Amino acid sequence: MSKITVIGSFVMDAVAKMKRFPKVGETILGESIDFFPGGKGINQCVAVARLGGDVEMMGMVGKDFNGTVFRDIMNKENIKNDFVFTCERPTAVAQIQIDENGQNRICVIPSANFEFNESHLECVKESIKSTEFLVLQLEMRLDITKKIIEFAHSNNVPVLLNPAPAVVLDPVVLGMIDYLTPNETELEILTGVLVKTQKDIENAAKKLLQYGVKNVIVTLGDKGAFICNETASELVKGYAVSAVDTVAAGDSFNGALAVAIMEGKTLKEAVLFANAMGALTVQKQGAIPSLHTRSQVEEFIKRMA
Repeated sequence: MSKITVIGSFVMDAVAKMKRFPKVGETILGESIDFFPGGKGINQCVAVARLGGDVEMMGMVGKDFNGTVFRDIMNKENIKNDFVFTCERPTAVAQIQIDENGQNRICVIPSANFEFNESHLECVKESIKSTEFLVLQLEMRLDITKKIIEFAHSNNVPVLLNPAPAVVLDPVVLGMIDYLTPNETELEILTGVLVKTQKDIENAAKKLLQYGVKNVIVTLGDKGAFICNETASELVKGYAVSAVDTVAAGDSFNGALAVAIMEGKTLKEAVLFANAMGALTVQKQGAIPSLHTRSQVEEFIKRMA
């Protein structure tokens, strides 16, 4: 049994760097192409592991070189992976474009991630029941993710959902979420509220509370994160740093948030810790290669105090 269980995606990232993004119908010459293992699920899982969390990964990879890469990573990071299954389809890949400002555009081809089905869910139910905290995203089949949320909720397992890539979710499903971590775009999609100001963010977050979400944490990049629950509604400031690559920033935030919550930190304390992890992540290229350790995060917090 692991204290934190992550069920989610594996994606090999093909990262192309360019001065600017091409317009529709335009071809430009890029500067470089690199390949990095990533995917929201495994990114969050590795973040938890590097921060000292007791974590298990569940999901699906292909019988290919990329699948082997991910299994090697999990073994190296001491991540339990007995319920990472293998299928005939390729391990998922993503096409990522990064401009000179460090902003990114991402297209994910799910492949093996979408092969995790009800039969696999049946295999992992007992492990889900015994975990203390469950972390999910939306890069697997949505119907399966909903069933996982329903099962965890019925067994009193706290659920952190990173609603990315964003889709409209049933309010009943949202009502089963303990911690919801949208960015501003995802917040708009989830609520239908146009987000322009902090007051808009607060109004949208409170709408999610009305659905039954216990804690809403809206990630705002270097501005920090806005937290909202029955007792608090405030902006937790972030760290202004020079971004090299924003890929996995949200994933590292979610992993750090899960670790801090499990350590008994208040939500504000947990978000401050997660903000620091995210700030470090954007200063290094790649997904998993950009994820930092506990000592690095703590040193960063001291340095920025």
